[in-house]
Amino acid sequence: MHLRKAYNKKTGRTYLSIVHSYRDNEKKPKSKVIKSIGYLDELVKEYPDPLAHFTVIARSMEDERLQSKTKTISLDMNEQIERGSVLRKNYGSIVFSKVYHELEIDRFLNNARRHENFSFNTESIIRNSRPFFLPHFMNHPEVLVAV
Repeated sequence: MHLRKAYNKKTGRTYLSIVHSYRDNEKKPKSKVIKSIGYLDELVKEYPDPLAHFTVIARSMEDERLQSKTKTISLDMNEQIERGSVLRKNYGSIVFSKVYHELEIDRFLNNARRHENFSFNTESIIRNSRPFFLPHFMNHPEVLVAV
């Protein structure tokens, strides 16, 4: 999120708002107004430096947004799962996904696809073939150490 300063030529006033910028599904840049603050000339009466004040607020809102995206998963290694249980958990692809994204293989494949004009989506092929790769990684742990 950042502080947007919109200057109106007709009135000569600057309007401040906190905006979140993102890309939509078609990769086009979009922005969404999170909070409308007001006109700069009116805010000068309340704050000594409204630009600095609201820039700090926008940064803290962005930090909070990024922290809320982080999730922690905890596993009880001593827990036994019953065979007939409907609440089974499959964590098999998490290891592969973590390595895949930490090495930025997805980014590499997207760049290669973009520059080489592939007629297929390489990332979807990798995503759908994970179960075939997992037994190899599970039987050969030295591969994970080498990565």
